[in-house]
Amino acid sequence: MQNQAYIILLAVPLALTAFTHIWNPIGFPNFHTDEGVYVKRAMHVLNGTGPQESAFYDHPYWGQLFLAGIFWLVGYPNSLHPLNDVHSIEMLYLFPRVLMGIFAVIDTFLVYKISEYKYNRSVAFVASILFAVMPIAWLTRRIFLDSIQLPFLLSSILFAIYSTKNYDDRNHSNKKANTTSSKKTFLLILLSGVFLGLAIFTKIPAFTMIPLVGFLVLRNASNNKNKRLKIL
Repeated sequence: MQNQAYIILLAVPLALTAFTHIWNPIGFPNFHTDEGVYVKRAMHVLNGTGPQESAFYDHPYWGQLFLAGIFWLVGYPNSLHPLNDVHSIEMLYLFPRVLMGIFAVIDTFLVYKISEYKYNRSVAFVASILFAVMPIAWLTRRIFLDSIQLPFLLSSILFAIYSTKNYDDRNHSNKKANTTSSKKTFLLILLSGVFLGLAIFTKIPAFTMIPLVGFLVLRNASNNKNKRLKIL
């Protein structure tokens, strides 16, 4: 019964997010100029002309590299067999927008897991529901760098939190188990740093999250100051 309740608590916000972010992706919101820019930059990468479209530089390259990688995996846009008409143009926007909706579902799952560990399942349920329906979240329906960046940022926070959880568990283990746990803690912190780096490499303002992730990593990492600094 507990497993069934857990699945329901998790499934409801995920289903709600899928509805609010994937339903009618072409009809709402209207197409923004920046969406075409980011898709065009990904197409430049697919065509082998590199991530830098022109002499003008405004953002790091991970956004277009990441999109281009997914486009390459699914055979976009050739798999849609585009023609020179309005319907084909809409279909070319359909797949990237559905992809942004899938990212939003992943975001909701990450919000749930972060809240579940920090508080409890009830708080996680409410937090993920609010994240799924709050009006500002409609911006993540568009093909923006922020929509691509958010899963990486939330993943960094989640791994940083799990690293402190792993340390707490280690304090109650034997010496042999502590060695294995130390490696696991290092891996979790490394993954947190990698995802934070990818978030920054998507859009630079994510660097403001470095103090938050650093605090989460340092929290309960060790009572020894030198070890705390080393692990950071």
